[in-house]
Amino acid sequence: MALFYFVRHGESEWNAEERLCGRTDVALSDAGRRQAARLAERLRAPAQSGTDAIYTSPLRRTVETAEIIAAGTGLKPIVDERLIELNYGAWEGMTFAEIMELDGDAYRAWDADPGTVAPPDGESGEQALARVVPFLDELAVRHPAERDHVVVVSHKTICRLIACHVLGLAPSEYRRRISMDNAALNIIQSRPERDWRLILLNDTSHLAPIHTEAASLNGTF
Repeated sequence: MALFYFVRHGESEWNAEERLCGRTDVALSDAGRRQAARLAERLRAPAQSGTDAIYTSPLRRTVETAEIIAAGTGLKPIVDERLIELNYGAWEGMTFAEIMELDGDAYRAWDADPGTVAPPDGESGEQALARVVPFLDELAVRHPAERDHVVVVSHKTICRLIACHVLGLAPSEYRRRISMDNAALNIIQSRPERDWRLILLNDTSHLAPIHTEAASLNGTF
């Protein structure tokens, strides 16, 4: 049964500013590059026989994370458009406080049911999942070997929606029930009957030294 390592990209410049970042092509921050390097070290351990493939969303923050992970493996990340982040439409680049001030009613409706409700001119969770599930099905067929190790670099919302799909949760639950930090590691396993098993969710233990250093600088833990 193949193992698929789904990861969220490292911190972007807009993540650091707490701005919604969907399709806007924002680069990693310096902290995000350090996170990606720690994640790359983490991923070398389980795949002792080598990573078989690396897939990535087309956006710069995911491609850069994938390239850091791929360094030294001889692999070239494979771009798949279906892994792109949720389209936040008119809310792109805004903070939640700015969105509430602009259109509190629309925000509250989306927050209550992000599975079926989309941001203005944007995309709902169900619409995003409709493009991601076929990618998952193809991945299971493309990498059927028991010892296959495949890395997939995507985004916060996409990783949360994948977790809901694997766990059998409604897409509307992704914001309430699933957390997903920058450079988080998630592991799912494919099986012959082509359902999925969740092995690990939102693990960032590889970033502990970075978190400890930041806490020391801030004087808090």
